[in-house]
Amino acid sequence: MKSILASALMGVVALWLALLWGALHAREQYPGQYKDVPKDVQEWFRSQRSPRNGAHCCTEADGVYAEEDIRNDRYWVRFDACNLSTGCTRTGWLPVPPDAVIYDPNRNGAPVVWWYMESNQYKIRCYAPGAGI
Repeated sequence: MKSILASALMGVVALWLALLWGALHAREQYPGQYKDVPKDVQEWFRSQRSPRNGAHCCTEADGVYAEEDIRNDRYWVRFDACNLSTGCTRTGWLPVPPDAVIYDPNRNGAPVVWWYMESNQYKIRCYAPGAGI
C-alpha cells in the first residue's frame, strides 16, 4: 500500500514540476513589443485560444509578426524566432497546421504566429492571418 501511495505522490509531484517548468519556460519573444498598442488590441491577443484544444495561445508578448503566403489553400509563414537566451533566428517557410488557424478577425492587422520548439523544430501553436486575407 505504501508503494502505491508513494507512486501516486511521485506522479502528482512530477505533474506539478512539469506545469511549473512550462510556466517558467514560457518566454516573451520581444519584451514590450506590444506595450503601446491600444487596450482592445492587447485584450484581443490575450483572448486568443487554440482552435486545436482551446488553450490560450499566450499573450501579446508571445505572438510575433509573421510573413504569410498561401499555397494550395494553406497558410505558410516565416518569422524571426527570438528568445532572451539564444537571440534571433529567421525561420524558413513553415506550413501552418489547419487546426492552428484562428479565424476571429485579427485586430492587430498584421499576421501573428505563436510558436514553440519541440525536438529542435519550430511548431505553431496558433496563427492569426493578416487582416487583409
